[in-house]
Amino acid sequence: MTMNARSSTALLGRGAVLVWNDIAPDGREQFYDWHDKEHVPERLAIAGFRRGRRFVRPGHSPEWLTMYETDDLSVVMSPEYLARLNAPTPTTQQTLKYFRNTSRAVCRVMHSVGSSTGGQMLAMRLSVPVDRIDAMCRHLSDDAFPRAMRLAGIVACHLYAADEHASYIDTAESSTRAFDVPAWVLLCEATSPTAADEARRIFEGPELARLGVEVRADAATYALELCRLADMHDATR
Repeated sequence: MTMNARSSTALLGRGAVLVWNDIAPDGREQFYDWHDKEHVPERLAIAGFRRGRRFVRPGHSPEWLTMYETDDLSVVMSPEYLARLNAPTPTTQQTLKYFRNTSRAVCRVMHSVGSSTGGQMLAMRLSVPVDRIDAMCRHLSDDAFPRAMRLAGIVACHLYAADEHASYIDTAESSTRAFDVPAWVLLCEATSPTAADEARRIFEGPELARLGVEVRADAATYALELCRLADMHDATR
């Protein structure tokens, strides 16, 4: 792989944990209370976690996308983070039983452009043949991302690669639910659903198909529902 990560003020680090999920109907109220008041604050209290964002698309499956940004990949393999995963709170254990259709990827940023965050997030999970990874990265960085960024309403584009080892570490928390790990994730931040739809048409153009890249059929644009930053004390640790 030849493409290097680039700095971007739209992101608050070079690592991320990305989670897609549905929730069983009888667990929705508990999910919101837990995620808003316990889980997101708990994660952002861990050194190196910078921001947590949750996006929603009602009626779509998976309905939620949660994005934690970290300084780098080492944060999500640190003893502090793994200790938390191995000691889930009682409320965490109860709430995770309601999770359905879950994907979870511990990722590194491979390429990012744009200096603003958007209230709409187009999320596409990709499968890429090993021998086409470099070509896909060049296509996105040199062609598709610049074209998308020229659209009104597109403010940032990010490409993530999942770290297989970090994503599959067995912990007490991960053992409570089944999940798959998408190998590659394309995120596009927009100020309107219309702009996100226009960008999606660029990304799903003939070049990705020619390269053998498969886009999961459940790609969708999600609306921002929650955003929380690490507090200043945690950010300076």
